[in-house]
Amino acid sequence: MDCKMIVLDIDETLLDSKGNITDRNKAAIKKALEQGIKVVLCSGRTHNAVIDYTNELNINGSNQFVITNGGAIIENMEGKIIYKKMLSNKFYRTFYNFVMENGLHYNVVDEFGNTYTSSDEWIDKYTILQAFENDNGLYLRNPDDLSNDFKIVKAIINGDKAELDNISAKVHDEFDKDFFVVRTGDGFLEVASQGGDKGTAIKALAKMLNINLEQVMAIGDGENDLAMLNVVGKKVAMNNASSTIKSVADFITSDNDHSGVALAIEKFAL
Repeated sequence: MDCKMIVLDIDETLLDSKGNITDRNKAAIKKALEQGIKVVLCSGRTHNAVIDYTNELNINGSNQFVITNGGAIIENMEGKIIYKKMLSNKFYRTFYNFVMENGLHYNVVDEFGNTYTSSDEWIDKYTILQAFENDNGLYLRNPDDLSNDFKIVKAIINGDKAELDNISAKVHDEFDKDFFVVRTGDGFLEVASQGGDKGTAIKALAKMLNINLEQVMAIGDGENDLAMLNVVGKKVAMNNASSTIKSVADFITSDNDHSGVALAIEKFAL
């Protein structure tokens, strides 16, 4: 393929099971960048939780980009936000009422990577993990404690696998019509704006860069990667990917512990 842009999920895709980028992955990405191919990290993580990896890969400058918060924000590597899909405090109040009525744990994240929740007793481990990963503040606030113009990039229901399996259908019934709902991993069931998904963000970035989507390759493993695979010309699933992701892929590469990202780049882009 005439590859102009490579879009990479981070967790369980770019990173191995120890949370590292393999030397082979680094080498393939370096070659792609040297050939003028855009390499875009695309993650549910916030800016602070992604920037160390872009630095490690030498993805930098005003003409390189990163997609964060599951697709809600696109920014260049000088920190200029060029695309943003936010949720209002009105939505936050609706979401808050839903989780309170159903006895759920939750957190929300603003565009700066601050994490918000409210608790009378204890804060669940997934919210603490979210705040730690975001490398920013954790605030105990109810929606009514915040200004009417306060906005968030995503709202997250937290719980173990059984808890999220049990509530998932109800969350989709409540929010699917007007929002984007996706399971992003153990402990996290996210609600974002329509247009705050990876696929819509990739389409927006490709249009800005005048790149045909047929010239874009995306590599992922999880449910939140489905939207991005569905819009690109070359769909690559990790060998450790879910069966759903594998079912839509053009190619199944090696797993994340065996440099699957590099194998796909070498095969289709270099």
